[in-house]
Amino acid sequence: MTKYQYAITYGYRKQLHTLYLTFSNKDFSHLAGFQYLKDISFPKYNPSKIIDQIINGKITYSQIQKGCQFNQSVKPRLTALIHLKDILETDFTLFSFIPHLYPFSTTMKADYLISSHRDFNSFIFILHVPADETQNCNYLCYSAFIKEIRNYETNQRPRTILRKEKVHIETGTVCLLYDKLTIPPHTHHSIKSADQRLRFPPSFLTGQSDFPGK
Repeated sequence: MTKYQYAITYGYRKQLHTLYLTFSNKDFSHLAGFQYLKDISFPKYNPSKIIDQIINGKITYSQIQKGCQFNQSVKPRLTALIHLKDILETDFTLFSFIPHLYPFSTTMKADYLISSHRDFNSFIFILHVPADETQNCNYLCYSAFIKEIRNYETNQRPRTILRKEKVHIETGTVCLLYDKLTIPPHTHHSIKSADQRLRFPPSFLTGQSDFPGK
């Protein structure tokens, strides 16, 4: 997935907003929850090389299973990561992340939340933009896990996804995954306004889905 960038465009208050989601090898250890395996002795490694260590057999699944917090804090994250590519390329719900609206407290810092319900599991992915990438809207996946007791969708504001694209970073090749912006040729004659062309839902056009303080 590190070779691709996902462009997710949603509509809000008659404007289009695009998130550019990328992945880096150096973020894998955090996403996989390796920070909870403090009781496991790993060979010294650079975070960006941890995947190479796994491929080379220097870090094994049987090894990390011995961690005291493996079942609670690591396995749910690994399970979510296994499904991440399929979720991004099929169906999910995008929310603006507003932690003060939760009925519980959380220390997570994020900008958006992706939620997916498939099979018997619900997966949560937290998106956050680094301070130096705010202007470019380049987001990283900050956390990934199976939803358990806490419902991270509670009181959050869903955003209407209008287009999803998968871009090969090296070649710039674009694979269109989902599109509600492009007009089918046979409908051109009936277009009268930009609002009709984009087919925004009523809540998007009226701003009724706005949230406090935003």
